[in-house]
Amino acid sequence: MLKNKRKIILDAAAESFSMYGFKATTIDQVAKLANVGKGTIYTTFKNKEDLFNAVLQEIIAEVQEVFQRSISENKDLFDNISSALAELLTFRKQHKFMTKLHHEMNVFASENSKRALKEIENVIIDAIDQLLKQAEENKKFQTTHRHVTAYLMYKTYILLVSDYEETYKPLKQDEIITIFKSHFMSEMKTT
Repeated sequence: MLKNKRKIILDAAAESFSMYGFKATTIDQVAKLANVGKGTIYTTFKNKEDLFNAVLQEIIAEVQEVFQRSISENKDLFDNISSALAELLTFRKQHKFMTKLHHEMNVFASENSKRALKEIENVIIDAIDQLLKQAEENKKFQTTHRHVTAYLMYKTYILLVSDYEETYKPLKQDEIITIFKSHFMSEMKTT
């Protein structure tokens, strides 16, 4: 199958999953949106789950790109992590597929959505872990549990920008960076 045809099918699938969710999306709907026959879809994708996973891999690639694009050599570690997470949060809010995943997980406790979101979360945590590793290699910081620190940074950020603002006044980006620095600098030791 031509790459172009595969891309058309993936775009149609992403649109269908975004509109109807995983459960309600059918291969017939995707075929109609892509303007191809069902057989064309089945020549590349085994089933709906295989198609969903292919769309998910595209989203993960976009998440990685957004994260990397947010990193600047002119910013310190915490500014970079905070900027990248802010960009990813904006991406998540604007991306219909991501919004639908969150909705399905929260409302229907969908296992596919839960698994997909966990996979995306792991990619983000791994990206933070890599930034921490680079900082360690450059002798800028040292931490005893790098992956745990990456996990806590991600979860802290999400809590500050979503859960916290449900009850309290939303924090500005510079306030979040200050909180990051004050809480995580004690974990990290300057070498």
